[in-house]
Amino acid sequence: MAGLLSMVVVLGCFSNQLSASEPADWLLDTITTEVTLTNEGEGDIVLSNGLISRSFLLSPDFGTVDFYSFGTDASILRAISPEAVVTLDGEDYNVGGLLSSVQPDYFNRTDISYQVDPTAFHYVSHTTSQPVAPFHWEPGLRHSPRYSQWPPQGLTLQVQFGPPAIVKRPEHANVIVIISYEMYVGIPLMSKWVSVLYSGISPVRIDSCVVELLATQKPYAPSVFDAYPFPWEHDNNAPTSSWLYVETTIAHDSAVEWSQDPRAQFFPGSDQPYLTVYYSSGPGVFMAGNSQVGRSRVRDFPQPTLIEFDSFKTLLLVTDSSDRERVSLSRARMTRLLTPQTQENPIFFHATNITSDGFRASIDQMASVGFEMFIFSFGTSFQLENMSPAYLQQIAADVQYAAGHGIEVGGYDLVCLERGQGGYGGNVGPQWDVVDPTSGSLGLDACFASGWEDKITNIFLTWVQQVNLTMFETDGPYGGGPCSSHNHTHHWDVEDSVYWQTRLQGEFFMTLKEHNVFFNQPDWYFHQGGNKVAMGYNEDQYSLPRWQDLSISRQGMYDDTYHFIPTQGWMFVPLIDYHGGFAPAAFEPLSQHLLEYEWALAQYLGYGVAACYRGNELYDAPVTQALVKKWVDFFKQYRDILISDIVHVRRPDMQDYDCILHVNPRINNRGLAMVFNPTGSTLSWNLTLPLYYTGISNKAQVFQEGNSPPTVFSLDRDYSISIPVKMTPTSITWFLIWSGD
Repeated sequence: MAGLLSMVVVLGCFSNQLSASEPADWLLDTITTEVTLTNEGEGDIVLSNGLISRSFLLSPDFGTVDFYSFGTDASILRAISPEAVVTLDGEDYNVGGLLSSVQPDYFNRTDISYQVDPTAFHYVSHTTSQPVAPFHWEPGLRHSPRYSQWPPQGLTLQVQFGPPAIVKRPEHANVIVIISYEMYVGIPLMSKWVSVLYSGISPVRIDSCVVELLATQKPYAPSVFDAYPFPWEHDNNAPTSSWLYVETTIAHDSAVEWSQDPRAQFFPGSDQPYLTVYYSSGPGVFMAGNSQVGRSRVRDFPQPTLIEFDSFKTLLLVTDSSDRERVSLSRARMTRLLTPQTQENPIFFHATNITSDGFRASIDQMASVGFEMFIFSFGTSFQLENMSPAYLQQIAADVQYAAGHGIEVGGYDLVCLERGQGGYGGNVGPQWDVVDPTSGSLGLDACFASGWEDKITNIFLTWVQQVNLTMFETDGPYGGGPCSSHNHTHHWDVEDSVYWQTRLQGEFFMTLKEHNVFFNQPDWYFHQGGNKVAMGYNEDQYSLPRWQDLSISRQGMYDDTYHFIPTQGWMFVPLIDYHGGFAPAAFEPLSQHLLEYEWALAQYLGYGVAACYRGNELYDAPVTQALVKKWVDFFKQYRDILISDIVHVRRPDMQDYDCILHVNPRINNRGLAMVFNPTGSTLSWNLTLPLYYTGISNKAQVFQEGNSPPTVFSLDRDYSISIPVKMTPTSITWFLIWSGD
């Protein structure tokens, strides 16, 4: 923990937990400084939340002239760049025409002058507003924290730009660009997106769009330059070595690219990192004016044409650190702020005995041990696309039985992938299949910008409204592939097919979110309302013998919780055979594999990670019933801390103990350490727990397995405590931590 104090933010606003002499750390303390837009100097406006600020010049044209971190009291910015770049009908336009005399190797503010790019879109005006929730969500839903705020608190700055005096095509004179900058309370985070409005008649195509361009100082750039569609996948090299973490809000078609500034060749020896965030293909959408000004999607043309285009959002999180744990916790705070539905945490059962009798027997078992959600599993006779009134009525009767026991019901469906020609999920119809851009033949997937999107959305809504399903496992959502059809309802050709499929899949989730539906979706649709994604596992690992499966899965969770909050992903427990592992892999018969079953329950519930317990039953004897209830009761008693963020103490290697520590400085249960001894030996050692992120300063009360009275430990200078521990072979223990300050 060395150097932690050098990373904290010094502010004039502290939570009530702080004395006036203590510096505030936004990861520990409640920072209540409002986001403000102020005028500073002639033609200069500053958007700030006390942790970061972004300064803009309005005249002679608009541009970012500073991006500042109060955590390091340093500027992130190295040089001036355009605010965005839009390509219309093959013609590039910079947005924001501010140019400067400053050399791009470093920002010399001593002798600076500004010029205007006459070919760029120029500043017209600006307004402010409050953040708007992109989808419906209610704090506290499915045991998520009630203190979450939705939409997040902050301020949005909208800047309007008009076309240059001389445009490259006449239609472009009818284009307006709006760039939105949104900053949030209590976190060094801002988002940015680009909107394009068009009032002309002849269609204009947006070929490409660069949403963010930043010339940064070296510490705020990764050590390895590259383009990352999913920066969090590269945790061990480039993006998290940067003090500025960047990602986008769409599942497909965006890239976060770090490169050497193209101007660097004129200044040998200087290091000039350059960030661009852009659509990796397209968007390729057409725009055309229409009298229905209130709509963003117009269907008067054969395929969809926009009157307003809104890009994805670029998220800029200033971590001021390359420490892996701090970056992970910073990103976790961003996740909880912008996608708070990922904190919902029902305990669910993937049922394979789904006859009406089997359903009701499962509901009775679930109610007796405290499970909360029943899922009609894959590989069963459940057919979500069966719209027979008799079938819907049959399932509705079973759902009503579950509701009487306080249990929600959901179901599985394969939505898009492998739903085309030759796909294993069954063809939705050749008229809706993807057309391969290379061969021109029908592909394996359905096109989600075809009539299939309308049909499947109506199917899901029917199950919500007539059957009262409140959960869907939407396997195989749109996965990012192009479609070159010219006949599909919702896209023109290959150029806009990725944009429209990504957008419509997102709208599918947002539509159902209006009904508080919970989603397991194996793709990055969190900013459109998705709840959980597979937590990085390989499905074939569940065909391994049980102990190997448990060990590898715990290693995976340890690693993946650097990227995800615990409730953001799911794992898997194959109660019955899943991928051909047969008896050595399956946990049934449960009473014959009590130790392995207990480890499965303890490690998943102890990590706060939902597992898909898939099989015929949750218990087969009183002893297994008691075992399941023991760990479910444990999870429910300490739910608030178990769904909190994780500090990684020791990675599982099966040669010694392994340990994680849940931390939350905002609740009474400040920490909970899960400790595993997977070895065949008794282990005795002093367990060091780093308590900085619990918010405890001096003394900690430690309850082993919740037993009173607690043992009181004084924290060392690095905020750690050392606990003497002795564990028998293949055993599990845990420590609850309260503040003793």
